[in-house]
Amino acid sequence: MPRIPKKHLFFLILSITLFLLLIPGTCAAYTEPTVIITGYTISPDVILPNDIGTIEVTVANTAMQASKTATETGGSQNEIAESKTVPVNAFIESAILKTTDFTVLSGWYQDIGEIGPGQSITLTFLVQAPAREGLYFPEVWIRVRGAESVKYPVPVNVNTRHTLIKQPSIRLLRSVPGNITPKSAFNITLDLENEGLATAHDIIVEIITPNTSLSSQSPERQFIRELKPGEKKAVTLSFQSDNDIPIGIRQIPVKLSYLNADGTRLVQNEQVGILIQGTGELGIAKQIIDPEQVFLGDMFSLVFRIENTGTDKAKSVQAILDIPFEGTREAFVGTIGPDNDAPAVFTLKATEAGDIPYHLTIRYKDDFGTHEEVIPLHVFVGQRNGSQAIIFVVLILLAGAGYLYWRRQRQS
Repeated sequence: MPRIPKKHLFFLILSITLFLLLIPGTCAAYTEPTVIITGYTISPDVILPNDIGTIEVTVANTAMQASKTATETGGSQNEIAESKTVPVNAFIESAILKTTDFTVLSGWYQDIGEIGPGQSITLTFLVQAPAREGLYFPEVWIRVRGAESVKYPVPVNVNTRHTLIKQPSIRLLRSVPGNITPKSAFNITLDLENEGLATAHDIIVEIITPNTSLSSQSPERQFIRELKPGEKKAVTLSFQSDNDIPIGIRQIPVKLSYLNADGTRLVQNEQVGILIQGTGELGIAKQIIDPEQVFLGDMFSLVFRIENTGTDKAKSVQAILDIPFEGTREAFVGTIGPDNDAPAVFTLKATEAGDIPYHLTIRYKDDFGTHEEVIPLHVFVGQRNGSQAIIFVVLILLAGAGYLYWRRQRQS
């Protein structure tokens, strides 16, 4: 094989490095939920050589509120595409016990199915121990569709005096309110449960607020002295959101660390998902009457600029007048985004004179349901009669008399 010159070798290595860095998706994170093994049980605790036992593992979905965004488009031309969050389950394609020491008698799982957020299942493997004593670590291999696969070694004691060090295992349960809006305060409760076999010491729960729109109103580091096996403790965290927080699902990172039985510190990186929902707030930004002076029997237009001062879009906006005039008294506006406005136009005929009171009713929908705003208004309608013509004639006569008096004075 010909030898590559050093200067060419340098450029070759540099090109390969740049190529790997520029491959799309190389550093992309998995967005689909995956699973973890939260515990295992060996029966009997110590298996004799060539004897038969069972290995049970508990598989749980990593996310308490896994979700994704789907887009739907309404059938009407006035409707626009809108997004909503739907739950995402972890689909387990297969689960096997990978080992060269044990004989697996049963426990080959295919197409197990879906595990919802926060749910778990138990898988059982029937095995025959090897003839040789010792401490073995067969691996449970789990394949999840569209996500990272899981490999978990399970320690099995085959008639040996070596004992396993008992370990703590803390599971984090989340309790999140479902009606969080911008510029609101809310609490999140974290339940810590030790599902392991040993006590966890010096537990630290650390909150990392993701952006300036969400601030922590409670200490960002919570300390728990110890958590015994099977014991639970709750930590309540308070947050405040401002008016600029983005609408949708936001993730709050949680760092959980504790001391193991041998004094080493274990670290778990968790996330708490919260759903920020905005509200629409509609009102009148401007009112236009054309013509400005309306008389009895006139046709005129009423135009209202309806403004959304809320934090989310207002959908299916309708404007309704209860004015005692003839004409169009309902207008469909459609969707108004935050800090935007849209016109509602009415064409009417004045059938009554005087100062006429009426109401403008605005109906709309947002993520919290259907709302209605009723705004009191009034319009003045004048009345034409004969007195105006008489006044006009009197003004003409006075002008003529003045002109004649001026001419006589000039001639004399």
